[in-house]
Amino acid sequence: MRIGRILSLATLLVVTVAVPVVRAGADQVPPSVAAPLPADPTTTATTAPAPTDPAPPTTASPGPAPEPTATPSPTVSPGPPAPVAGGSNYDFYYLNGCYREPYNVISGFSKAPDLISYQLGRMRSAGQDRLTIGVFHAHGAAPSGAVMDSTGGTLSESDLTNLGGLLKAVKAAGFAEVTVAFNPIFANSPSGWRSWQQSLYEENWQLVQKVHDVVTAANLPYRIDLGNELTPSTGQSLVVRYDQQLWQAYTAKYGRDDTVGFSVNSNDPGQIPNVAKVYGDNPPPVFDIHIYGDEYNQFVGDDQQLRRQGYGAQPVIIGESYYNDPAAAGGFARGSKDSGRRILYLTQWPKTRANAPQCDQVDVAPPLDFSAYRDAGF
Repeated sequence: MRIGRILSLATLLVVTVAVPVVRAGADQVPPSVAAPLPADPTTTATTAPAPTDPAPPTTASPGPAPEPTATPSPTVSPGPPAPVAGGSNYDFYYLNGCYREPYNVISGFSKAPDLISYQLGRMRSAGQDRLTIGVFHAHGAAPSGAVMDSTGGTLSESDLTNLGGLLKAVKAAGFAEVTVAFNPIFANSPSGWRSWQQSLYEENWQLVQKVHDVVTAANLPYRIDLGNELTPSTGQSLVVRYDQQLWQAYTAKYGRDDTVGFSVNSNDPGQIPNVAKVYGDNPPPVFDIHIYGDEYNQFVGDDQQLRRQGYGAQPVIIGESYYNDPAAAGGFARGSKDSGRRILYLTQWPKTRANAPQCDQVDVAPPLDFSAYRDAGF
């Protein structure tokens, strides 16, 4: 949800009203209280049948009873591991009406560590195995919540400490993997540049490296999204240059195995045809695609576009879609089957399809329910 999300965040920095983020009606009162995973197996674990009780002994002739012999425990084959599911984009732990800014899980972690840990535990109990966490940043951003100041190519010491604490809580809750998605906004987003901004490019690249160090130190399987929905659209030559340059720099230092490259906004028809302009013959091992509405046709169309560009083998992650939506789950399942393109997993965005207009970008916090996608195999 980059388009509305960025505009909403920009508005919040100027005024003291809530940034719209789809889905209202899920407001909750807080209680008082190393490398990416290998390809997920497609088979589930099997349970060996329980051994039957031995037949009762027959009556023996008089005489000393024989010494009892120990019966060895039956050996149970564990079978293949169960598939690892997806989960949610987890950026906000609370909504006050539609107002979300103070409740960002990174900048706000020190204010509500117990509440965030509690929510992470509930999400795990609901069958969520993976999270996407966004790093919203801009040069000189005033403290507001979600948007953090990246001046100098880093976050504040408190924000870096909070990110480390959040990732520690994610690991303690038992999540299998986390994707950290960079969201350069305002002046730092190349989609708004009218000319090349080398100093802002350098700031963004230095921030990627700084955050990468924090993520790897957490010792939790991870992926990196170098730019949330920052695949270039039609006519965005500066975004093409930005992506190419950052992709070359990142893969030269870290390789490509721990990254999805730049996620794709499928609802922008100009992005998916430009994927090859970014990667050429050096694509990421998996593409991260965001789809809202007409899920079957969007997915099949994206698959066809990727194949036309020579990308027929890569699986995809559905990095964003409507919150806990059975229709979306069914559309993606059919689209994957009919196209032959594997979906590794899905991380839902906390916005319902029938959202309240007053909360047009986020209307669920926290995103606890994943049952519709989990039941569909995601």
